[in-house]
Amino acid sequence: MKRRERGTALLLVLWTTVLLAGLLAGVAAASRSHSQAALYGAEHARAELAAEAGLAHAVAGLRAPGLQQQWVPDGRPYSFDFDGARITIAVVDVSGLVDLNAAPVELLRGVFQAAGADAARAGQLAAAVVGSRGGTSNGPGRPFRAVDQLVRLPGMDMALFTRVAGAVTVYSGRNFPDASYAGPQVRAALRGVGTAQAAALVRARRARAAQRGAGNGQAFGAVANGPLVAGYGGVVERVFSVAEMPDGNRADLDVTLRLALTGAQARPYKVLDWRAVSGAAP
Repeated sequence: MKRRERGTALLLVLWTTVLLAGLLAGVAAASRSHSQAALYGAEHARAELAAEAGLAHAVAGLRAPGLQQQWVPDGRPYSFDFDGARITIAVVDVSGLVDLNAAPVELLRGVFQAAGADAARAGQLAAAVVGSRGGTSNGPGRPFRAVDQLVRLPGMDMALFTRVAGAVTVYSGRNFPDASYAGPQVRAALRGVGTAQAAALVRARRARAAQRGAGNGQAFGAVANGPLVAGYGGVVERVFSVAEMPDGNRADLDVTLRLALTGAQARPYKVLDWRAVSGAAP
């Protein structure tokens, strides 16, 4: 009888040991998971701060006093390392974007098609933009205050919005963009060419050194005294800053800002729109 009791006690001890071991393993796994989550959060916070540092670096480049040092806001990439992060920045002058409140329906249709919409859907979306900003017999129009308002249009989905968001603005006030700063989608819509051809034209433009000048304001935005402009298209710029950490963490900023003139006794810039997005760079 005592032998049986000793056997039962031994089994209880063994089961208790197994349960405790399992419990300790679960605690260790949970602790490791929390540690990894904390590390991931810390690295993502570092990536976000690095992206903001990229924004500050872009402002300094745009306001540089010398033409040779001044950044060109036509979407060309600028890259550098900061605190372990690889930062890539592209700046686009808003005069090179399609203004939702000023562009004609044909241009809007073209930019939606360049973003991947078929002709019927692009026409429907362009008409919806014009109808929204201009009003109908049912009520007054409501100008677009932010690019994100496109998501609410009938026929729009997130996939198409993500592709078109980098090509439009609400801050230029131009009915036709300046091709000196335009990206592939806008260039395709302006010229009526395919996106591949437009992308090749934009790559060739970005490979050239900048020339001082200004867009002449005509429909296709030809530059009066050269093929490219170095920061003279206006004071409102859209900055895409992407920071990537060694572990794969990434932070993306899409910021529209109004620059102060060089030497002005004021803040160097004023933020008009701030979006933290995934895959922001054009």
